[in-house]
Amino acid sequence: MFDATPIREPLDEFLREVVRALHAAVNRGIQGLRSDPAETDKTLADCKELLDVVMAGHVSEWIATDEGPAKQAYR
Repeated sequence: MFDATPIREPLDEFLREVVRALHAAVNRGIQGLRSDPAETDKTLADCKELLDVVMAGHVSEWIATDEGPAKQAYR
């Protein structure tokens, strides 16, 4: 078993927010697919942006403030 790191809780919270934001965006995109394809494209771009942030791996930037990228993207 591994010892917890000091950033474990903020990192877990950030990733939890990313998953929630992606889930909400996917739901909006699916609901709007037929009625507004342009909005669906914007939603997909937002999802890609969030995933790009996570995949870049700049953990210290994610947890530096209470207003991380996931919280800023979906207010």
